Amino acid sequence: MSFQRALWHSGLTYKQTCPKCHAVTQYQDDKLDFRPWYADGFIYCSRCRAPLRHNEAYAIDAEGNYLNTTPPAAPAAPAAPVAPVAPAAPVAAAPIAEGSTAYCKNCGRPYIVGDAKFCNGCGNKLD
Repeated sequence: MSFQRALWHSGLTYKQTCPKCHAVTQYQDDKLDFRPWYADGFIYCSRCRAPLRHNEAYAIDAEGNYLNTTPPAAPAAPAAPVAPVAPAAPVAAAPIAEGSTAYCKNCGRPYIVGDAKFCNGCGNKLD
């Protein structure tokens, strides 16, 4: 599978900051590498070699200012772990009155409460 974008180069210069090591990398789009999971292309960080996703919003002018004035937000660092919350106590289901109709949890077949201990359809134990 070939990407048509790989055949076209804008000649623009791009600048990205690596979210891992915070190194600034400048490149032109002819240096982009393409993989199916990075459809717009990617480059490697100049310091830590982490793959950086390309985006047209990273384009800069000759002075190093972003052309669209606001670069895309860098991926956020993982949030601090949150203290686990104790699970709520399970709520007991109200007992079904003897002689009423209930349904098998496994196959859905109706049965009369109190008449049988096992489902006639699938053999599952009835509550």
